[in-house]
Amino acid sequence: MRVFPQFNVTPMVTPEQRVEAASSPPAERQAMVRDVLFRSDDFLARFKDIKRFHMPVEGGTPDVGQVGTLLGDYRSGKSFVLQYFASKHPPVQAETGYQYPVLYIEARRDWNSMSLGREIYDATAAAAIPNLSAATINKMATTRLMKMGVRLLIIDDAHAILNDPGQRRTVAMSLVKYVADRRFCNVLLAGHPAIEPAMSEMPEIEGRGGLPRFRMRKYDQNSVEDRERLQYFLHGVDRLLPFRELSGLGENDYVADFFHICRGTIGWPMNVITAAAFFAINDDSPRITLQHLRRAAAERLSLDANYVPFGRGGARHV
Repeated sequence: MRVFPQFNVTPMVTPEQRVEAASSPPAERQAMVRDVLFRSDDFLARFKDIKRFHMPVEGGTPDVGQVGTLLGDYRSGKSFVLQYFASKHPPVQAETGYQYPVLYIEARRDWNSMSLGREIYDATAAAAIPNLSAATINKMATTRLMKMGVRLLIIDDAHAILNDPGQRRTVAMSLVKYVADRRFCNVLLAGHPAIEPAMSEMPEIEGRGGLPRFRMRKYDQNSVEDRERLQYFLHGVDRLLPFRELSGLGENDYVADFFHICRGTIGWPMNVITAAAFFAINDDSPRITLQHLRRAAAERLSLDANYVPFGRGGARHV
C-alpha cells in the first residue's frame, strides 16, 4: 500500500505562524521543507484536468474505459500532481478488506514484461503474487483491480516502458487495453512527452477515448509572462517554508539565477531551495540567505559549468 507524504500546502501568513513553524523540532521542519507543495495556478489546472478525466460530470460517477495522458518534462511536477490527487482518494476499509478507488503505480526501467501486472498485486497489498505467464498475470491483475474497487489506475513514469519498443511495452500496453476494455475504470499514463510517438503507434490505445493529453507548462526564459509565473511560484514556496522571516526567493535579484538552473521546469529550482533550506535550518538562520542558495547550487554544478548561480544578489540577503 502506497503511503503518500503529508504535503505541506498551508502558507504561513502571520508572524506568529512563522515563529511557531521555525520553533518546531528539526525533524518536523525538515519534513515541512521536503514535502512542500505550492498549489500554483498551473498545478491546480492539471489537478482539475485529472479530476475531470476521472469524474467528467459533477455529481456523477467515475468514468470508465478511457485512456489519458499527463505529459511533462522531467522534474516538471507531474508526480506531485498525481500523488496529491491520489492522496485525496485513499484506500477505504470495506467489509471484504481495503478498496482502492485510485491506484497509483510508478513504472521502472528495470521492469520485465510481467512487472506491471505484478506491481498491481503489490500496490494493492496482495498476500502473494502469482508466478504465471504474461497473458495470465495480465488477466488476473485486471481481475484484481476490479476486486479491489479501482476506478482510476495511474501509471506514473510511463516512459520507462513506453520508450521500449520490445516485449515490455507490448505486454504492458496489452494490459492497459484489457483494463480499458473491461470498462470498470479509466487509465492515466504519465510521462515525458517523448511517449507521444509511441502512443500514436498504438491506435488500439489511442482509440480508448481519443487519448486526451494534459500537459505541464514549461518556463521560457525569454517570456515576460513566464518570468512572472516563476516569481509567483517562488513567492508561494517562500510562504510555506518554516522560517521566522521570508527569504525573498521571488525577488528580482534571484529570478535570473533560478531561470538559469530551472531547465524550463520547477523541479530543478526546488532541488536548490530544499538543500538551501536545510543549510539554513542547521545554521539556525531566520531565513534562507544568498550564501545558502549559492552553496546549494554550487554542489550541483557539472564539471564543465562556467557560471555559479547566486554569485551575486541583493546585499540584504548575504
